Amino acid sequence: MKFLDSQHPIFKRLWVRVVTVVFPAVWAVVELLNDQAGWAILFFAASGYAAYELFYMYETTAAEARERERAAAEARNEDET
Repeated sequence: MKFLDSQHPIFKRLWVRVVTVVFPAVWAVVELLNDQAGWAILFFAASGYAAYELFYMYETTAAEARERERAAAEARNEDET
């Protein structure tokens, strides 16, 4: 189980992925302005991880998911015959 599943149907919309990345970054700035560097680092890290999963790896994991679905469908078709 992944911490952030980029293949969840909610992340198909671009605006949802953008908000998921931007909101923690904005909150990190709020924490920095309140002299809470530890929380700021945590939220910047969360934002970076979300950006990596939802933008950098999004197409790769989507292609892998499509391939798994295709292979499962072929296996079902072979079982039926």
